[in-house]
Amino acid sequence: MREWSKERPMKEIKIYSSLWRMMLLILACLLFVFAGIFILHMHRNVFELVVGWGSILVFGCFGIVLLFSFLKERLFGQAHLTIDDEELTYRRFRTIHVRFADVTSFEVREIGDNEFVAINYKPDVERQMMQNTSIFGYLYRSMNKRLINALDSISVTDISMTADELCHLLNERLKHA
Repeated sequence: MREWSKERPMKEIKIYSSLWRMMLLILACLLFVFAGIFILHMHRNVFELVVGWGSILVFGCFGIVLLFSFLKERLFGQAHLTIDDEELTYRRFRTIHVRFADVTSFEVREIGDNEFVAINYKPDVERQMMQNTSIFGYLYRSMNKRLINALDSISVTDISMTADELCHLLNERLKHA
């Protein structure tokens, strides 16, 4: 491992969503949209009409969001996670910047089969975040606090890196921040 110093900054690391996972999700959405079209074409009652349109709307919208996210990452180089010397940038529905100076540690947590990297903030930062958030942010962070005992977390189910690898990488950067 190379020695770190303030004169020679560490290399910026970009982590993208798993290509195969994104392609499979987009394909699955497309198949459900086609199934909805088929149901609409063959419908015999109101229930089948509702199921057909529901399938088209739900999976069509979800597929468009996935496709937009996929294209944004691959064409414009906006990585899912970007790690530099000072902060972690995490892009999901909105972009979240986590300064390493505000964090005490990163830990792997599990809920069922899903793994997360929990972000453990310093107590004063945690209090400030809860005070400055909207009602939706407050509810989201309160739920996270109950489920994984951390205000924020990074889901690793859609990236090509394991939770342990990401957690180790983030804790190494945290030591040098």
